[in-house]
Amino acid sequence: MNVSRRSVLGGGLAGLAGVVMADGEGEKERLRWRLVPEGWGVAAEADVKAVLGSVVGELWRYFPERRLEPLVIRRGRESPIVHYQRSALGEIVVELNTQDRFWCQYAYQFSHEFCHVLSGFEDDWKGNQWLEESFCECASLFVLRRLAVTWAKTPPYASWQGYAVHFREYADDVMKGFEAVPDAGIADYVRKHREAMEKQGTDRTRNGVVAVALLRQLEAAPQYWEAVSWLNSKPAPKGETLEESMGKWLRAAPERVRPFIVQTAKLLGVRVGSAGG
Repeated sequence: MNVSRRSVLGGGLAGLAGVVMADGEGEKERLRWRLVPEGWGVAAEADVKAVLGSVVGELWRYFPERRLEPLVIRRGRESPIVHYQRSALGEIVVELNTQDRFWCQYAYQFSHEFCHVLSGFEDDWKGNQWLEESFCECASLFVLRRLAVTWAKTPPYASWQGYAVHFREYADDVMKGFEAVPDAGIADYVRKHREAMEKQGTDRTRNGVVAVALLRQLEAAPQYWEAVSWLNSKPAPKGETLEESMGKWLRAAPERVRPFIVQTAKLLGVRVGSAGG
């Protein structure tokens, strides 16, 4: 990401500098984040941090060489969002629209926005935005299903162990809202709906179908989550086709994740050529 392309988001954040949080002491140089403590209802600040830290841990482990700009997470009042503009402290600003102790909502929303950050989100042409949104929806489902396993064994607090099952239930409920399409049918699904998806890249109903297919791949081989680091390697020019976008992704990515990109292209019915092309 090119920070110079982004403006600064105000709103008084300069006076809200707090304790930098990270997923493990050894990770502070690669990932630094903090929570604005106000606005979470009856939820204690430490508890919100514990949930968000769990979310980070489920994805961040698959990005061993990645460094990110610092993040600040605050309470929003509209749809969850990661802003293109930075805070007055130079942080990526993530807003979540939840409160109290609805931990599944925190996990679902933050996983999605954190995936945008990991994918190098850009304020550019949005014709192929649906693919990034599909990955981010996939991240939400992936993390929820992983938390159901992790918290059943090692929750942030022993008393939270019984909550683990709710993460899986939440993911199941979300997935029930998507049309069930097998992997063999995803290319036809994308072909049928591609024009609409290009016009409305944030349509969760359609993106969710792709997300579930991606989930099947990434649960089988989670090390390939790292591939999203190169999804937005360069800003997308107006009119860039999906084939051009995925070809650019393939060429930018290192050899270790290219098999996943090729596999994803095949899933979507896209020809990307060779990495050297």
